[in-house]
Amino acid sequence: MPKRQVAIVGAGFIAGAHLAVLKRRSDVSVAAVVDPALARAEAAAGPFAARAFADVEAMLRELRPDAAHVLTPPPLHLASAEPLLKAGVSVLLEKPMAETAADCARLETAARATGAALVVNHNFTHHPAYIAAKRLVAGGRFGRARRVQARYAAPLRQLAARQFGHWMFESPRNLLLEQVVHPLSQIDDMLGGVLDVEATPGPPARPADGVEVRTDWLLNLTCGYGLAQLEVALGASFPCWTLSILCDDGVVEADIFEGRVAARRPHPDIPPLDYARRNFNAGSDGVLAAAKGLGGFAMELARLGPASDGFSRSMTAAVAAFHEALRAGARPVPPVGGRLVALCGKAAARATYAPPRRTRLPAADESYDVAVLGGTGFIGAHLVSLLIEQGRRVAVMARSTSNLPTLFHHERVGVFRGSVGDREAVARAIANARKVVNLAHGGGGATRQAVEDAMVGGAVVAAEAARAAGAERCLFISSSAALYLGDKAATVTLDTAADPHPDERGDYARAKILAERAFAAIDGLAGVILRPAVVVGEGASPFHSALGAFENETHCVGWNDGRNPLPFVLARDVATAIANCLDADLATVRGKTLNLVGDVRWSARRYLEELALATGRPLKFHPSSEISLMAGDWTKWAVKRLAGRTGVSKPSPRDLRSRAMASSFDTSAEKRLLSWTPCADEAEFRRLAILPHVR
Repeated sequence: MPKRQVAIVGAGFIAGAHLAVLKRRSDVSVAAVVDPALARAEAAAGPFAARAFADVEAMLRELRPDAAHVLTPPPLHLASAEPLLKAGVSVLLEKPMAETAADCARLETAARATGAALVVNHNFTHHPAYIAAKRLVAGGRFGRARRVQARYAAPLRQLAARQFGHWMFESPRNLLLEQVVHPLSQIDDMLGGVLDVEATPGPPARPADGVEVRTDWLLNLTCGYGLAQLEVALGASFPCWTLSILCDDGVVEADIFEGRVAARRPHPDIPPLDYARRNFNAGSDGVLAAAKGLGGFAMELARLGPASDGFSRSMTAAVAAFHEALRAGARPVPPVGGRLVALCGKAAARATYAPPRRTRLPAADESYDVAVLGGTGFIGAHLVSLLIEQGRRVAVMARSTSNLPTLFHHERVGVFRGSVGDREAVARAIANARKVVNLAHGGGGATRQAVEDAMVGGAVVAAEAARAAGAERCLFISSSAALYLGDKAATVTLDTAADPHPDERGDYARAKILAERAFAAIDGLAGVILRPAVVVGEGASPFHSALGAFENETHCVGWNDGRNPLPFVLARDVATAIANCLDADLATVRGKTLNLVGDVRWSARRYLEELALATGRPLKFHPSSEISLMAGDWTKWAVKRLAGRTGVSKPSPRDLRSRAMASSFDTSAEKRLLSWTPCADEAEFRRLAILPHVR
C-alpha cells in the first residue's frame, strides 16, 4: 500500500511535535512543508526530502497531498485550511478550530462538500492520564459519570515574558480559545458534549499600564450526561490540572500534569475499614504510577521506548487516530471543534474589555533623538520611559508592535516592527535617529552555532546600520555574562576585558563575548558597550538565573553556598546609565566597555529571604558545591546525548564557576564617566526590586 502523502502547513514551534510523530509512522510520507518564511519551511522539509512552499495555493498548484496538518496561528486557520478542504485534502487542524463559530461552519461546509476529513487536534483528550480515567469510568465499576469538577491552573510563559502582542492577549475570547479549550475538550468528551456555559470572569490582571488580561474564570457547564464546573487560573505559579469525575458509585480523579489517576469506591466493610482500604489503594496506586513514570523515562533515555511525557504521548495518539481513520476509509467531521469555539465565545462575552490600541504608523520624515532596538523589553521599557520624561523623541523597534503598554503610544514615540537581524527593518528604524541603543539580543537558537549567529549577527547588523546612517553614537547593551567572574580574588574594573576563553563558556556567555568582539571591531563606529549585571525591578521575573537554577519557583539550587555579594542593579539605574552615556562626552566613552552594577549587593540567600518575606511564599535556597553541580551537568549532558540530541555542548567548569559571580566589582570609573549614582539605599532597593512582585 502506498504511503499517505502529508503536507505540514505552518513550520512554527508545534510543527516539530507533529513531524516527530510522523517520522515514526511507516504509513505516511511528509511531501511538503508550507510557511510564508520560506527558509523556515525549507529547514523543516530538509530531513524528509520534502518540498517547501510559501503558501497553500502554490503547493496545490504543484502537488495535492492526501492529508495536511494545519499548524498556523489561529487567525490563519480559516485561510489555511479552507483551500485544502475545497481541494479534497483531509485536514488535521490544530486547536482552536477557528476564531469564530461562523468560520468553523465555513470549514465544516467545505469539508462535507468534497468528502474530506476535518479533525481538530484536541490532543489532550488522548493524554494517557485522561484515557486511563475514561477507561475506569467506561468499565462500569463506578457507575455512570454524573459530574466533573475540573481545575486548570497553568503558567503562562508569554505573560511572564510580557509578550503582550501575542494573539491570545487581544481579547478574553482569544485567551479562552488558546488555553481553556484543553480542559474543555476533556469535559466535552467525558460528559457527552458541552451544551451550554455560564461564565464568571475574575477581576482583570493588569501586568502593564494599558494592558488588561482576564486570567481567572469560573465556568459552569451543562453537558449531555450531567453538569461540570471548570475553575481556570492562567499565569499560576503552581501548575495544577485535575479532573474529579463523580460517578453513581465512586469517584475517578486524574491529574494531567502529573500523569496520575486515582479512584475511590465503596467496599463491603464497615466505614472505618472501608476508608482504610480506600486510602491503602490510593497509596498503592500512587506508588505504581511513580514506578511506571520513572520506568518510562528510563526507557526513553535508553532509546528503548518513545517519549514518555504526557504531551508527547497525547500527540502521538491524536495523530495516530487521525491517520488510522483515513486508512480505514473514514472521513470524519466531528462537531466538537466548532462547539468549543462557540462556547468560548459565549463565555468571553461576559467579560468587558477594551480592544488593544494600535500603535500609530510613524511618518517617513519623522526625526528622533534616539532609536532603541528591542525597546519593548524589560530594560527597554524603563529606558523609553526615562527618555520620554527627558523630553526626547524615541524610535522603538520590536518584533511585535501590537497590544503594547500605554508608554509606547506616547506622541514622542514612533514604533517600528522588525527583528535586529533584519537589515532593512533596522535601517528603517534608525534612519532618522541621531543616536542608537541596541538592547535586542537577537534571539536564541537550538544549537550553539545558532545562538552565536543570532546574537553576533544582531550586534553587527545594528552597528553597521548605525554607521551607515551616520549616527552620532551607537550603544551596544551586552551583559556581565561576557566576563569571567569565577575568581574570588579578582576585582572587575573598567579595564577588565571579556573572558579570553569564550569556547569554555556556555552558549549565551560565549555569544555575548563574541558579539562584543564583533561590535568593537567595526571601523568608523562611535560605539560604546555597556554591561548590566544582575538587573532586577518591575517588569521582569524575580527568579533571576544569577541566583541559581530554578526547576520551579519555590526552590533555587544555588551556584555555590549563596553567601557572596551579587552585582545587582536596578532596571531604573541601568536606564539612567544608558541615557547618561548618550549625553556623555564622546571622547571619554568611545570604544570603552562600561560595567553597570548598583551599590546594594545582597547575596542570593538574602535576596530570596527578602522576596519570601514580601510575597509570603515558601521560597528556599539550596546551597551546592562545584562538584555536585558538575556531576549534575554531566548527567544532563549524558541524558541529552542518549536521547539522540546532537550539537550539545559539554559542561564547562569555567562557565559553572563564573555563574557563581564570586568576583567583586569596582565601578567607580563608570560612575565618574557617566555621572551616574545607582541606588545605595536598601529600603529603596527593596521597594523597586522586591515589592513590584507582591500580588
